[in-house]
Amino acid sequence: MSEFDTAKAEVLSAFEIIDTQQLNLFRQRPVIAPEERLARLAELEQLSSEEAVNGMRSLLSDVLSIYNDPFANYINPKAHKSYSERRRGGYVGIGIKFRARTDQFPVVIGAISGGPLAGKDILPGDEIVAVNGTDLEALSSGDVGRALQGPAGSTASLTTRRDGQSRQIDAVRQAVRLYYARSEVMDNDIGYIKLSRFGANSHKQVARLVKTMLAKKVSGIILDLRDNPGGSTRAARNIMSLFDQSPWVYCERYKSGRTRKLPREGDVLTDLPMAVLINEDSISSSEILAGAFQDYGRATLVGAPTYGKGLIQRVFPLKEPVSGAIRVTIASYATPSEKLLHGRGLVPDVYVPSPPEPLFKEVGSVNISDEARAFRRGLMFESLSRKYSESEALALRNLPDTQLLSAIDVVRS
Repeated sequence: MSEFDTAKAEVLSAFEIIDTQQLNLFRQRPVIAPEERLARLAELEQLSSEEAVNGMRSLLSDVLSIYNDPFANYINPKAHKSYSERRRGGYVGIGIKFRARTDQFPVVIGAISGGPLAGKDILPGDEIVAVNGTDLEALSSGDVGRALQGPAGSTASLTTRRDGQSRQIDAVRQAVRLYYARSEVMDNDIGYIKLSRFGANSHKQVARLVKTMLAKKVSGIILDLRDNPGGSTRAARNIMSLFDQSPWVYCERYKSGRTRKLPREGDVLTDLPMAVLINEDSISSSEILAGAFQDYGRATLVGAPTYGKGLIQRVFPLKEPVSGAIRVTIASYATPSEKLLHGRGLVPDVYVPSPPEPLFKEVGSVNISDEARAFRRGLMFESLSRKYSESEALALRNLPDTQLLSAIDVVRS
């Protein structure tokens, strides 16, 4: 079989997956008919191998775009590699957390513990001006991330800026392990767990932290899912199982009309009183987990209503020479009581409005040094000053984390 025929067969298999599994929730235009797809594929046979493969990738993108689904798309090979690495809980890079800004340079949030930048002269609030001479101003988060990553052993030369002064920092790229869960004992006896994403190993990280806190004799637990964009639904099921023995975590509904209840997995570690923090950016798997806790009455939800993404995507890798993958929306989900969440979200049991500025939650983090906190407060003040008077901005940046304080009260009550 020729390379073209191999690629064509892979694309046809992808079409079958899309036709049989992609939900029609958003579609506003008719699908590209099979005859038209075959005609476009036939036209590509006259091109060079590289042009033909690129044409097939474009055709896959076009077929998925008809569904008008913001969550379904063709993923190019480089992006798919990055996605796969992060889903497994690691990637090759320099180990930095940053925030992209639409009209400015990205700003450092922090260096990842154990990564290439740990211990170097880089602080929260520093601007990342360039890497290896490539200007990073106004780039998207994805573009900045791709510029910072590279082969293991290669050097990333960063140009950073602090208080108007430029600095040059070199870091050798290496495998960076991602830890999405961190913890702290607050107010003497309240266990606090911040889960920033649901990775493949997140449940193991959370289980380790819970056992550590139980050894410290905490009287209650707060699970912070604020600003958690989701991730592995299996991780959500496993984490649910650490705290509750109820049988089902969520329900999936497929294009065929079939429904499936997903059970808990693993052993319960604790039945201590519990609160779960949520906000407008608690998405997908965050809503699965929080929704199960709420349905069973296992935890009190504190904060603001969640995003409302009740759809499940599956990523189907494509073989060479096409490579990459297609991301397809295969199902909608509901809570154990069959409460639909897409476009609705979860309503907290205790409503506490979110702070007026996203950086506030970083400033209020329980796991940063006083020096880091000072830099973040300065950065936050700069941002707030664009919207408020100087006195108002100063007052806002020093506000306590009222959502977290309310969660502590709930656990103690």
